[in-house]
Amino acid sequence: MNTYPVQFYDLLSRALGGNDGRRLQGFLDNVVAQKYNQLNIPGFKFAPEMQLDFTYEQIQKEIGLNVMASYVDLDSQPIPVGTEGAVISTGRIPRMKMVEYYNEDKYRKLLIAEQRFGAGSNQVVNSAVKALFNTIDTLVGGHTNALTYQRHQIVSTGKFTVNSTNNPNGIVGLTFASHVPAANINTLSGTARWWTNAEKTTEGSAADPIADLIAMVETARKKGVKGHFEVNAAYLDAILKHSKVVAAIGANLFPLATDKTAAAAYLSRARKLEVLAEIVGAPINAIDAIVATEVYNKTTKKLERTMIDAFEANVVVFVPDGDLGDFITVEPIAIEGGTYGTFYDGRLLLTVDVDAKYKCQSFNTEMTTLAVPNKPQYMWYLKPNA
Repeated sequence: MNTYPVQFYDLLSRALGGNDGRRLQGFLDNVVAQKYNQLNIPGFKFAPEMQLDFTYEQIQKEIGLNVMASYVDLDSQPIPVGTEGAVISTGRIPRMKMVEYYNEDKYRKLLIAEQRFGAGSNQVVNSAVKALFNTIDTLVGGHTNALTYQRHQIVSTGKFTVNSTNNPNGIVGLTFASHVPAANINTLSGTARWWTNAEKTTEGSAADPIADLIAMVETARKKGVKGHFEVNAAYLDAILKHSKVVAAIGANLFPLATDKTAAAAYLSRARKLEVLAEIVGAPINAIDAIVATEVYNKTTKKLERTMIDAFEANVVVFVPDGDLGDFITVEPIAIEGGTYGTFYDGRLLLTVDVDAKYKCQSFNTEMTTLAVPNKPQYMWYLKPNA
């Protein structure tokens, strides 16, 4: 039996020449950060300060239009300037965790390379650095995708729900609602639906997608809200093929054409989208973000990965331009003496430890953060084929 010191199972030392937190932090700041230098959370940002408790407050902000001065007679007092009111909601921020093990099998492969090329050779060091990057990349990438999923769920559904689909290996049954007013949600019914079947092959006889979209823009305009549409990319492809939409695009570009639908049929997707946005009066953004979950199938005895659209299909959302809210984060706490590193300005904590019993080095991450919108009252939802 070969007995190895704990350091044998230390990927950090092999890759960075030491296993202290300073080296780990440098690797995160100088190497990993090159890949994750920009989050995909449009309209949202990290709140500048982290908090110590797990509760959050959601304060709906007003759009910022100044009311006009009132005309009164010389001796009358004006009515004090007010607002539509600030609505405050509270909740608790959930914690996300991940772990990746650099196990015995992986170490043996590295040991073989050391025997062949020498422990300090460039081949071995480069192999260790690559293994370290891939390990940390899996973790940081997982949290990054979770933030993207939160943002797109909050925007596309008005809430973020933790369930067995998006969190098969953790807690379920939690819903974080952004409190979109019921009046802001328009669910079409009957023949007014854009499609009357799930396959989207049968259009509603009274469907009028152009009028429905223009109505959303007009509603927002009356509130003083400038914005854009956000739509699941695959669903947007279906919209661009709707006969009423194609006909409207054809009429816009080829007003003298006998068959306006046929005239627009061969336009590129990009051109159709551009013209549709001009017709309805607001830009249209296709959201094609996809995330993945992984769960162990007890029947097949294999890990199975499921791909999920981050942005809900079958909905069109009118979203205000600019600031939409913050990611509120609880400050992570580390115990002195461990090997730690942080990412996203201290919001994601990486803890590295060696487990002698299982002959592996564990890379554990945690991040306690939640997307909290501040303008849900200025978001409008259309469900065209519910």
